[in-house]
Amino acid sequence: MPPPGRRPGDVDTRGTIITAARAEFLSSGYNAATIRAIARRAAVDPALIYHYFNDKPTLYAATLSIPEDPRQIQDEVRASPQAPGATLVVRFLTSWESGPGQPGQAFVTLAQATASSPEAARGVREFLFDRVWGRATSPAGDADWRRTAISSLLLGMAWNRYVLRSEPIASASVDDVAAWFGPLIEGVMRGSGLGAGP
Repeated sequence: MPPPGRRPGDVDTRGTIITAARAEFLSSGYNAATIRAIARRAAVDPALIYHYFNDKPTLYAATLSIPEDPRQIQDEVRASPQAPGATLVVRFLTSWESGPGQPGQAFVTLAQATASSPEAARGVREFLFDRVWGRATSPAGDADWRRTAISSLLLGMAWNRYVLRSEPIASASVDDVAAWFGPLIEGVMRGSGLGAGP
């Protein structure tokens, strides 16, 4: 039985937690936000948050309406040595197009949040480095540059496809977009698509 003042688990609890988490992440940023602070906002026991979400990054992904855990995409890219760039593009776009609403709507919502709130933008940036690229390594020692370059390519590609609706990328098939952008991303992965750096 939950303590007095705490909300028991019910059909609305997950949504209540997400709403509270979204407010906490916007207020404190991704790194500073804690499960306990989110639980206080939602008036639930912290254990109930872990019942619905495995950890803080998973909860943050839910607040952004990201359709799936981005680390699954990284795992598939690592398992595709023949065309990792194309695999990354296909999985990245498919994850946005398989979410609720119109294809790409989840990305549009993310773009609106980050454009209107520096705190949201900071949270997304921290999330990308912690969750998406946290396990990435670079033998050349320029991992941060590679992560930023790949993120720039992916986010710019999605921005043109879903927000600006720029042709031909807006109406092209996912495979066609992957054929165009995959080699660029592979070049960055190998280091051939980057300059010497500062």
